[in-house]
Amino acid sequence: MLATERRNQIAKLVKTEGSITIEDLTNMFDVSRITIWKDLKMLEERGFLARVHGGAMRLDKLNPEEQEFPIRKQSSSLEKKKIAQYAAKNYVEDNQILFLDGGTTVVEMIPYLNKKNLTILTNGFFTLIKAANYLSDINFISLGGIFRKPSYTFVGPDTEDFISRYKIDTAFVSAYGISLKDGLMDPNPLDMEIKKIMCENANKIFVLIDSSKYEKHSLTTFLNLEEIDHLITDNGAPAKFLEELKNRGIAIDIVKI
Repeated sequence: MLATERRNQIAKLVKTEGSITIEDLTNMFDVSRITIWKDLKMLEERGFLARVHGGAMRLDKLNPEEQEFPIRKQSSSLEKKKIAQYAAKNYVEDNQILFLDGGTTVVEMIPYLNKKNLTILTNGFFTLIKAANYLSDINFISLGGIFRKPSYTFVGPDTEDFISRYKIDTAFVSAYGISLKDGLMDPNPLDMEIKKIMCENANKIFVLIDSSKYEKHSLTTFLNLEEIDHLITDNGAPAKFLEELKNRGIAIDIVKI
């Protein structure tokens, strides 16, 4: 079979099935893993799919619970704004290098980042748009890559390789849900990988999460509870949950709404 024909078939399989593993493809086409890896890389560059750990997935594949950014932004909007404002005013200092994820809570920090000589890295499309309206004196580094519309973020191996080069003072991240058993969770492995790498490269990890997210589960864990340095939430958060986090050594600030 010609390489072009094999790649066409792989693209059709991913489109039909939503995702597929490298192991399945090597067995199906009787070729090596490196050959399949090259096929997936070329198909990703042409916009047919996204490579993930162990295989590939369709770019527009959604999990049932995942909503697009503009819809999610409307949920608990007051809590998100208050939490983000508190974080920006109390935990951002001059001359810092920060990572802001593309979440609907973290983006609300933008209007309050009035410190000097900040450098901010983000893969969030709306974070960049909002920054263009508010921040003229801050160094912004956009993490390009594959644009993923449900989350309005840039993701994929190229993005992961790029951000791996940077060491960050503080990472500010949000999540779809937080669980005592499973930690911080997101519905998509592509977005999860970006957050995971940035948290690994940060000196401190701040989690901004509103009270609607507690014991809410999703597809993948990107951060264990023990890795969190500081959590900022609102006063609707469950007291027993917060007490358990404190017992695990996590600093917590509660913002009154």
